[in-house]
Amino acid sequence: MDFQIVSGIPLPKGTGRPRKYDINIEAMDVGDMVMIPIDKSKVDSEVIIIRNFVRRYAKKNSGTKFTTRKIEGGVGVWRIS
Repeated sequence: MDFQIVSGIPLPKGTGRPRKYDINIEAMDVGDMVMIPIDKSKVDSEVIIIRNFVRRYAKKNSGTKFTTRKIEGGVGVWRIS
């Protein structure tokens, strides 16, 4: 089987998996907090998803730090630096 090599074809943009929670952490300043309302029975599993999203963002954007906590009524995300 022969394959043809073609030049000049741009790489299609990867779509990836869409975010489950569209948290606008890019707009947060130090000291800001965003509250994500989540049912009490689902908080334990959903906080892991939110923490992973925040960690990925902080890793890609050095100089930003966040903390995520379970709070009454859902999950809170604070920007700490």
